[in-house]
Amino acid sequence: ARRTMMGYEDYPAAIVNVTRKVAEDFKGEIIITENGICTADDKRRIEFIDEALTGIRACIAEGLPIKGYCYWSLLDNFEWQLGFDKTFGLIAVDRTTQTRYPKESLAFLGSQR
Repeated sequence: ARRTMMGYEDYPAAIVNVTRKVAEDFKGEIIITENGICTADDKRRIEFIDEALTGIRACIAEGLPIKGYCYWSLLDNFEWQLGFDKTFGLIAVDRTTQTRYPKESLAFLGSQR
């Protein structure tokens, strides 16, 4: 299986599988609050987002009460034990100047409905 920079399996359908499982017992509205991929390849991040959202849309079409989706994370952030090397964000950060650089994945996610 493909792996992310964190060593996790690169499996965007996991959020769909978990959402369907949660919906079996939880009868309230569902908001997905963290879903993303740690990769230096922003084209892969776009593919990951697209694959995850395709699955989420299928869940909505099945009648699951999904009311929101939040990508993790807006900025390339500090991972407590690993520092700044792992990149999850939709916006890159130059740690010397603190300048922010929006990635193509930010525009892609913003274009989704």
